[in-house]
Amino acid sequence: MRMIIWTLIGAVVGFFGMYAALSIDFKAGFPPVALEVNIVLVAITLLLFVFIAVSATQMKKKADLTLTGVDEDERDVWQYKRFSDLNLCNTVALIVSIVATGISIITDQPTWLLMTSGGTLVLSIMFSMRVPGLMKTVYPDRELPSSSEKNFANKLLAASDEGERFVMLQGYYKTFNTMNLSLIIALMLFILYSVGTGDSQLFSIFIVGLILILTNAQYLLTIRNK
Repeated sequence: MRMIIWTLIGAVVGFFGMYAALSIDFKAGFPPVALEVNIVLVAITLLLFVFIAVSATQMKKKADLTLTGVDEDERDVWQYKRFSDLNLCNTVALIVSIVATGISIITDQPTWLLMTSGGTLVLSIMFSMRVPGLMKTVYPDRELPSSSEKNFANKLLAASDEGERFVMLQGYYKTFNTMNLSLIIALMLFILYSVGTGDSQLFSIFIVGLILILTNAQYLLTIRNK
């Protein structure tokens, strides 16, 4: 019920936001500032890489320390929070690098910027494959699956205790609700952009609509069949 309420709220906000913004001139275009935006996105990605590398090094060093009592508990809390921050930064870096590369290609940016954006994307993918392996650094005494193993997510869930599963469930459910609301607002914004510029976004609208249908169907059919 709460998900339906938030969906309706999102639809109402999107509708009135679209109605209020119809007078905005969207035809100024993005290309005039594409170069600057592209450079900023690449710089953000590189800063995130620095944070990821530094954090991973710190985690490995702290894991090698021999601690007991309160010091060990504090180290474990720090490792857990830092690993969570590192995962978030890794995800953001991947998304930002994809956007930067897309801007470089679509707006026909200089070759050096296209190569740099593509390079950050490749590095982001490499980090995405390596970062999950740090879990064994955070939990050296536990038999956790390797990130390269098949069905890694399912094996990780099976290796987690009840408390960890409950925390993950909370996170996944909140993410699911937020994703639904965000995609509905995105549909409204695509419609707004199409009306304001005359540049049809029907392809994007269909893709987002299909994602909404598939994800909701998967969720509802999964809980229905349990």
